[in-house]
Amino acid sequence: MGSYDMKSPIKILILVFVLTLTSNIYSQQFPSGYEIFEKAKNSIAIVNVYDENRNLLRIGAGFTYTPDGQIVTAHSLVNGGTYIKIKVNDIEFAPSALYKIDRRRDLIVYKVDGNNMPFLPVGNSDNMKVGDRIFTIGNPKGFERSFSEGMISGKRDFGAGKVFFQFTGMSWPGMIGSPLLNENTEVIGLVSSRSYMNEDINFATQINSLKPILESPEVKNYSVPNFFVYEKPPTNFNIGLSYESMGEHSTAIWYYLKSLKDEVNSETYRRLAYCHEQLGNFKFAEDYYRKARDIDGNN
Repeated sequence: MGSYDMKSPIKILILVFVLTLTSNIYSQQFPSGYEIFEKAKNSIAIVNVYDENRNLLRIGAGFTYTPDGQIVTAHSLVNGGTYIKIKVNDIEFAPSALYKIDRRRDLIVYKVDGNNMPFLPVGNSDNMKVGDRIFTIGNPKGFERSFSEGMISGKRDFGAGKVFFQFTGMSWPGMIGSPLLNENTEVIGLVSSRSYMNEDINFATQINSLKPILESPEVKNYSVPNFFVYEKPPTNFNIGLSYESMGEHSTAIWYYLKSLKDEVNSETYRRLAYCHEQLGNFKFAEDYYRKARDIDGNN
């Protein structure tokens, strides 16, 4: 009979121990997709955009930026809409205000009436490298809080402040506005519209290019028409406010002029003046500001 080699079982045990130790170290350094999803899911905002007749125009996502209810999403998602409905952690909200907006960087920040809301921390997008793992949670085709894993496939600078990550992963409609997450469950990008690019390629605005806006103490605090108020039809003035808040000043002017047929007041003239000022029509702006002052002076 051949002799029994005691070294073979010992080698196997050592190999098993090394593999187990390596696996444990890897799992500690690199969290699973499930762990990231569980940490982030309650901070994901499901965003539905409606027209003035409450017909659904567009679906997308966003995320809670602060515990007091600042919701970040993409401007291209809500552009042209009248009513916005936001769901966070299975609770539906109508935005109480529009806080910040930057159309060039495809960013908009709403405020909802919430306290101690779950929120996502913002990371440093400069630390991300091509090949790094990334994660998204969005609303593709209406399937809320759908999770996807991919990687950074490129870093693109298109000029004029448009600095993007190109990434692999889910690309169906409903992902615009979704946060791009790193392995620490930090937001390092905001999934952007691809309407002006190849629709098969995913892009997200790098969060560092958005930080100056997000961290600025200056807020717009524009009023937003409330989706949940059904007992009264939307007024021309409120629709004008909505289009103004989206930067659609020409359309806002049209609705403000219609509202003057319903009621003449100084606030409508001021809004008309502001919109013309934004469009560079300074003579019209001056005339409307003067009309507003005249009405206030007579009251």
